[in-house]
Amino acid sequence: KQRGHFLPRSRSTNLSVPLLPPGREQFHGLGSMYCRGAAAIILAYDVNHPQSLLELEDRFLGLTDTASKDCLFAIVGNKVDLTEEGALAGQEKEECSPDTDAGDCVSPRVPKQVQLEDAVALYKKILKYKMLDEQDVPAAEQMCFETSAKTGYNVDLLFETLFDLVVPMILQQRAENPPHTVDISSHKPPKRTRSGCCA
Repeated sequence: KQRGHFLPRSRSTNLSVPLLPPGREQFHGLGSMYCRGAAAIILAYDVNHPQSLLELEDRFLGLTDTASKDCLFAIVGNKVDLTEEGALAGQEKEECSPDTDAGDCVSPRVPKQVQLEDAVALYKKILKYKMLDEQDVPAAEQMCFETSAKTGYNVDLLFETLFDLVVPMILQQRAENPPHTVDISSHKPPKRTRSGCCA
């Protein structure tokens, strides 16, 4: 499994998305550093574990304070391939039987534990926490996704949606604001003079 930066193949865009280490406590302190000035934040949970959605609110909501004021938020339910509903959305391998090769079968599907409506509710809580008006940001239904990292289900849709929203925002900010850099090429160092003690 590869961790790092994700760029959509179909676009020539100069953006990278740092992927935070999964919710392990020893990495929790790094989150605000990764979120600093972010134009978009992807908050992911496991659709099979309701506690993972609660942890997003408890552990990671405060980390969004260092993001840019007009940051976009995507709430992503992952591991949908392990649910009964995911079997309908993705390609289903046949169930295991004594005659089936172990690599060609899947474990039984379970009912999804976290519904998309729960993610929409969290998205609205984030907007309230960030004091954002729902009319000034993308609709919750547009920013809540169910994906499967294993099968790739809806992963491209997630990133393409974010890039379609973020790139125009960044271009507008660059056009309106001067760059945050200082030109030092025209700076001339002062002439050195000898000090009085060693002259």
